[in-house]
Amino acid sequence: MIVHYLIQYFIYSWKAKGRHGTHSPFVYDYIESVLMDREIIPREYIVNCPELPLRFENILSRTTAHYQFHNVLFLPLKQGETLTEKADMLLLRMQYPKQWLQLFDQYFPELESNGATAVPGIHNTPDHSLAWKKLCNDKRVKMSIDLFGVGLLWFKDEFKVKQHFVLKY
Repeated sequence: MIVHYLIQYFIYSWKAKGRHGTHSPFVYDYIESVLMDREIIPREYIVNCPELPLRFENILSRTTAHYQFHNVLFLPLKQGETLTEKADMLLLRMQYPKQWLQLFDQYFPELESNGATAVPGIHNTPDHSLAWKKLCNDKRVKMSIDLFGVGLLWFKDEFKVKQHFVLKY
């Protein structure tokens, strides 16, 4: 598992680009407004995800703040938990990579049209990497962003061509 992780990190480091290496206004804005931002995150946008290192939990919180996501749905739902409203962001739990695609399929209809999906630990094990690739290849995904510790999927119709970005963070 550690060998896989190290190989994935080497590949990530080789492919990762900064803000000037991207040719997407959306991604450039994401880098400037989320990854480079150092402002205090308003409390209502804090995403608590203890399975993630703090720096990636911070990225998710900054993403929710920048796009004003108020309803983050952690999947799978805990026993007895029910869905009460549409979600702005789906967050797939890291310990269930073999269920990611099934959970994504099941809860995608509950996602707002301008929402996103966050996937932590996308390179931790071969199962995580395979599940991440399957999610990226889903026909509903218009853009994916790989930050190594977490991946983001976007579904906006304004993205005419499917794109995959590997960003330095």
